[in-house]
Amino acid sequence: MKTIIAFLLITIAVHTAHAQAKVSFQEKYKKNSLQKNWRVVNGTWKVNEQEFTGNKNNEWAILVSKKSLPKDYILTFSSLVDPKAYLFEVITNLNGEKYLGLLLNQLENRVAIEDRSLFADPVKNGSFIHSTGHIGLLPKVKKPSEHIWQNWKIQKTGNQLFVWINNEAIISLNDTTGIVKPEGKFGFAINGEAMIKDIKLLKTRGEERLPPKSFILKSPIEKPFFVFE
Repeated sequence: MKTIIAFLLITIAVHTAHAQAKVSFQEKYKKNSLQKNWRVVNGTWKVNEQEFTGNKNNEWAILVSKKSLPKDYILTFSSLVDPKAYLFEVITNLNGEKYLGLLLNQLENRVAIEDRSLFADPVKNGSFIHSTGHIGLLPKVKKPSEHIWQNWKIQKTGNQLFVWINNEAIISLNDTTGIVKPEGKFGFAINGEAMIKDIKLLKTRGEERLPPKSFILKSPIEKPFFVFE
């Protein structure tokens, strides 16, 4: 009887743990995936059985999901960025033109969080993407460029954002001024060429949506050299 009770308790605990996060979206890389699940904003995008490949034309290759983000989520994927592409950017919480960008800057060997805008009329605005608010105020950290597959994990819980790359805590944001709007779309932007695979979006709840206690930054946040008024 004790063995049966112990088994039942373990089973309940396992089911409870799994119930805390629900798969909201997972890319399957079918022939029609780009048309069905994504909006190609710019550049050339191709799909094979395992990944997307994006290549810029004039300036950016930009891909935006048709799936909206949950209020609290974990987004995971892997990227392989060409050494000649100086910027790889993760678009998060895109509402209208505004979004929060997570920038892998291979030219400066940094990862940065920026308040960004994705413009529908690049001719009028000079480019598809600009930093348009809080310039110089958001976090950035030193990170040597590695031209290997990099496994990303991005967690948003409440007004906090946490980013891991290859299981290392890289950068975080405690958004006290409402920069990040709830929900919205997610996507990717490349100033060059990159491959993206294993895209998975989880809706978190219960313990899974709490700030991760094990998140400890190894690299210090850089202070801005200047701030625009």
